[in-house]
Amino acid sequence: MLIGLGLTLNSCYYNKFPIVDPNPPAVDISFATEIQPIFNNNCVACHNGSLDPDLRTGNSYNALTSIPGSIIPGDASGSELIEMLEHNPANPNPMPPSSPISTTKITLIKNWINQGAKNN
Repeated sequence: MLIGLGLTLNSCYYNKFPIVDPNPPAVDISFATEIQPIFNNNCVACHNGSLDPDLRTGNSYNALTSIPGSIIPGDASGSELIEMLEHNPANPNPMPPSSPISTTKITLIKNWINQGAKNN
């Protein structure tokens, strides 16, 4: 038994496997290439400069971040943008009013906000 314990404690360190992070960091979501196209395809028909916020390319990031509470970097659930996009009974004025944005796209926007809502 002592021999087995001795061999175990003195075994070659090359036999150990590297520790792999089970939750690797997420890839940053790009506002310009992933979020803005959602606005272009779903929001700009109305929010085109004549209705606030102006969600056209080049204006949307500043328009959204200048409205207090619209986007709270790191807190998608507390951001008014997410509340407006989710079509549920608690939201009397969902956007867009005609048809909801897919849950996949809303999740992408949530993840972007949770990553810090970077203008990247």
